[in-house]
Amino acid sequence: MAEYDLVIRGGTIVDGTGVPRFKADLAVKDGRVAKISGRIPASGAREIDASGCIVAPGAIDLHTHYDAQLNWDPYASLSGWFGVTSLTIGQCGFGFAPTRPDDRELNMRMMNRIEAIPLESMRQGMRWDWETFPQYLESLDSQGLGVNVGALVPFSPVRGYVLGMIPARERTSVTEAELNQMKQILYDGMKAGAFGISADKNMEDRPEDGSFLPSHVASREEFMAMAEVMGQFGVGHIGWTIGMGHDEAELDSQRKLLADMTRASGRPLHLDGGNATDSEWFEETRKEGLPIVLQEVCMEVEAEFTFGEYNLFDYMPNWVDPMVGSPEERAAKLRRPEVREAMKADVEKGSVTQAAMADVRTDWTRFRVLQVANERNFKYEGMTIAQMADVDNKHPVDAMLDLALDEDLETEFSHVVGFGDENKIEQSISNPHSHISVSDGGAHTRYLTASQWPIYFLSHWIRDKELMTLEQAHVKMSQYPAWFADFKDRGTLRPGTWADIIVYKMDELGMLYERPIFATDFPGGERRLIQKPTGLRYTIVNGAVTFEGNDCTGALPGKLLRSYDMAS
Repeated sequence: MAEYDLVIRGGTIVDGTGVPRFKADLAVKDGRVAKISGRIPASGAREIDASGCIVAPGAIDLHTHYDAQLNWDPYASLSGWFGVTSLTIGQCGFGFAPTRPDDRELNMRMMNRIEAIPLESMRQGMRWDWETFPQYLESLDSQGLGVNVGALVPFSPVRGYVLGMIPARERTSVTEAELNQMKQILYDGMKAGAFGISADKNMEDRPEDGSFLPSHVASREEFMAMAEVMGQFGVGHIGWTIGMGHDEAELDSQRKLLADMTRASGRPLHLDGGNATDSEWFEETRKEGLPIVLQEVCMEVEAEFTFGEYNLFDYMPNWVDPMVGSPEERAAKLRRPEVREAMKADVEKGSVTQAAMADVRTDWTRFRVLQVANERNFKYEGMTIAQMADVDNKHPVDAMLDLALDEDLETEFSHVVGFGDENKIEQSISNPHSHISVSDGGAHTRYLTASQWPIYFLSHWIRDKELMTLEQAHVKMSQYPAWFADFKDRGTLRPGTWADIIVYKMDELGMLYERPIFATDFPGGERRLIQKPTGLRYTIVNGAVTFEGNDCTGALPGKLLRSYDMAS
């Protein structure tokens, strides 16, 4: 009888702690690493030949939106395809729990608008066998998972549950009784195993009617109360998305609030990095010793879209209303001269917050016509908007929208949604106070694919660019985010830790497709952009192989992680 469940033989182990790599066998028993040694004589019920391969901890993704998708996809693809073995949901203050039955449709519409999760897929694919946050965790726990999942309590559903979702978007204060109810919901969520709370102040994120999120209008008092509840537990973190569309006074107010929340909770703060990386405020907070960690995307992200459904220009106030409604309603508004002039004025003014990231979205030299719908417009395919504007002698906004309207908003465009500058990306991901474990996985599924970041990081930045050592890379991909998220015994490969492992061939790492392709594998036949890796030989979750190359084994060894379980 085999002594171990799994033995991985002959690989080069990069264990995630930062120690130099070494050749060894690795044995797994009962889901955990049992032994690591240069030679393990005992056999395994299954054995893997890892000769010539790296054996390392699975990647950890701290920013995803698989809250809906996990209902029908227990592997959280694309992330599960790219070596992510543990992830968090409930980011940006979005999610589906708590949700009253009468608000289910409204919440799905909000997530369709903000995170571009296909509405019909949510309608067909979500079980809705919960109302409260603890019930949602139980639903995920009982379904079977192909990855490990930790959840944050999202602020907007909490406020919506107490006030009603529509009043929660409008009221700027709450009563003492309402605040106490909100505190109780977070308390109950943390008792059930949540890893913290998240909120969103990004003005790019608007619900289906173009108004505001509950977190946009909530008072300082509410956020401080949430931080104080967090302080009672001593686990987890605060996730916060500042985003774009704020003036300097509002930014300063948010930064003061965030520092106060970090002090009151005693817990780390997870912040989208583009807002704070170069600020004096960030340096001051670090000198004070506040545990603020920046999340940075390690790759240039390009969105592919049509104006019939796109929403990632909402950080410009005069672009919000024209992008609300059906394609027919949008088209009618986009034909109005006064609407066009206001939209152009927003572009000329630019965005105060994250100016570099906002400006790259309207950098007409990097904004391209991918595919036209009508033969008469073939001449525009492949052109940048700058080139098209020059050919038509029009303002770039007019040239772009005139083409889209001529094709009933079916023209396919692409533009960069991140920094768009590799030097800036290199600087941000090299910051010792940043992590790269961010994909937005489960969101914007028809527009972009950032979930391939683990393979891109290893192939582009480590193998090709030699930005840091492989040992440092796996600390950044696994150990650091595991520490930050409070995922105990994860993120490293040492005897006793959970056996979340990837086995890969470094010189073969890359992308299967030259560009992402569309698949129709969502409920209702809805399409999404997908990409798959090359060179990733095995993905192992809690000691069980979930993927051999790109082939799913059907195993569901993932766990619903709970913060109160110190063995998580």
